[in-house]
Parts: sequence; C-alpha cells; structure tokens
Amino acid sequence: MKHQLKVEVKNQSVAVERFLRVVRHRGFSLLQLNLEAVEDKYFVNMTVDSDRPIHLLTLQLAKLIDVHNVELAEQAHQQAI
Repeated sequence: MKHQLKVEVKNQSVAVERFLRVVRHRGFSLLQLNLEAVEDKYFVNMTVDSDRPIHLLTLQLAKLIDVHNVELAEQAHQQAI
C-alpha cells in the first residue's frame, strides 16, 4: 500500500541519510522523494510502499533526534477513487 509522508528534518545531509535508512530497514520502498531546504530545516515529501502498517514507520521516524515532525498525508490509493 502506498503512503505519502511529510517530514521536517534538520538541515544536515546525515539527518536525511538516517531517516532514509529507517525507511529501508522498516521494509518500505521509496517511490518518490521531494526535498526542499528552508533555513535550518529540510521539508521532505515522500511516497513509500509496503504491506506493513504505516504507523511502524511513522513512529520510528518520529523517534529520530534530527526529525522535527512526521505527518501522514492521505493514502495514495484514495486519490484514484
């Protein structure tokens, strides 16, 4: 199932590497990534795909010290209705 996430993360490349590693380790495939730097933060919009529950990923991302906010947008499959 595809999910869209909005993530605010510290403006450091190592912070982006960390949360992408969590995405991979939790068994989600990255389908799309848009990253915008604004002052001291990166605003990341991404689409992931997996049969695993999305809350497993959002909880783990929120635990990262460099991540300021994780927001789950509406599910991608609902757009097709």
